[in-house]
Amino acid sequence: MPGSPVGAPGTVVPTLSIEAMTPASEASDAPSAPAPDAAIDDLAARLRSPLLQLHFLVRRNTPGPDLTPAQQAALQSLLHLGPVRMGELARYLRIRLPSATSAVDGLERLGLAERSPDPDDGRAVVVQLSEHGRQLTSELVAARNALLARHLGELTEEDRVNLDRAIPALHKLMDRYRDEL
Repeated sequence: MPGSPVGAPGTVVPTLSIEAMTPASEASDAPSAPAPDAAIDDLAARLRSPLLQLHFLVRRNTPGPDLTPAQQAALQSLLHLGPVRMGELARYLRIRLPSATSAVDGLERLGLAERSPDPDDGRAVVVQLSEHGRQLTSELVAARNALLARHLGELTEEDRVNLDRAIPALHKLMDRYRDEL
């Protein structure tokens, strides 16, 4: 099936069409010009699903270690944050401290993260990626970028330009979420 992401060799993962996910409220009998608040709500509903599914499909179709979603999020966050206290990592991930600790424990068992004394407070501990964790994360990012680039290459030039134009707005949206931390 053209454009379908490929999982393990010999398997094809079906893609979900955006049309199949269109809510019934968007049928032709829907109001043509929703009120501003309704338009924003509609945009949020239509944007969320493809973003989440794209993230899931890229992650699922990239070879790598069998990590839980919390471990994957912690791995990416540690790459971005650098050495950080466990409580700060939990706040950044918006999860409870025991969940962050469990995720880091798993990463540590796999040799992807390491704990060390906090240089500012010997009673506290900071966690960071190990050298192996940095290397693996860099390889995963490169593989995911390559997969995404391959599929972007199958889009029309107009679609790629439209996606490129949306990137600054998506960054502003992400910054608003980060500001809530």
